Amino acid sequence: MRNSAHLDPRTKLLSIAAMAVAVALAPSTSCEIALMCVASAFGVVVGVRWGSAVALILGISAVVAARFVPHLDSVALRTALTAFLVLVRKMFACGIIAYATVRTTPVNEFMGALVKARAPRPLVVPLAVALRYLPVVREDWRAITTAMRMRGVSPSPAGFLRAPMRTIDCVYAPLLLGAGRVADELTVASIARGIENPARRTCYLPIAMGGADYAVLAVFCATVVGSLALRALA
Repeated sequence: MRNSAHLDPRTKLLSIAAMAVAVALAPSTSCEIALMCVASAFGVVVGVRWGSAVALILGISAVVAARFVPHLDSVALRTALTAFLVLVRKMFACGIIAYATVRTTPVNEFMGALVKARAPRPLVVPLAVALRYLPVVREDWRAITTAMRMRGVSPSPAGFLRAPMRTIDCVYAPLLLGAGRVADELTVASIARGIENPARRTCYLPIAMGGADYAVLAVFCATVVGSLALRALA
């Protein structure tokens, strides 16, 4: 997907960290919804328009659903749903930014930016492998579920409840086997490409922070300050 605005990977990582602080300081549900809107706007800026809009709708739906939880009869169900929905509210804004970051950041650019920021190799290498690993597993999941639907096996929660053992055998077992194979292949490919080379990594893409990066960071710093101010006034 082509980015609407090209941001440095360091800007995206700092945006996630700033949003995490802002959400932790948010004193009210209204403030959390505002932070979700900021995170969704970030996704639109970097080019993930549809995914950011859907995520924002889901986040607001979780907030609305939480208002109906106190009317449930079961105390255990109320407690479980309340804890789950609070976790969703707290994680959703950061999740939108993380999703947009993964969708719009090539792995080589991501690694080059972290190396330029002098991040330790024990941090850079696992993150790079994870960014390579998840898309491949997602493709395997799509292939397996498509094939199983043609055989009448649904990977949905309803299909699992109807035939749990068949769903495990036909969907989840092949997925786990494929995930192990992908991990082995990525390990071999990474070693072949010199991921263990102790020399400083180079990148052919220009990695530098520009005006757009500083503008985005200013916005997220403002969200942290705003959440802190509202918390002090509450």
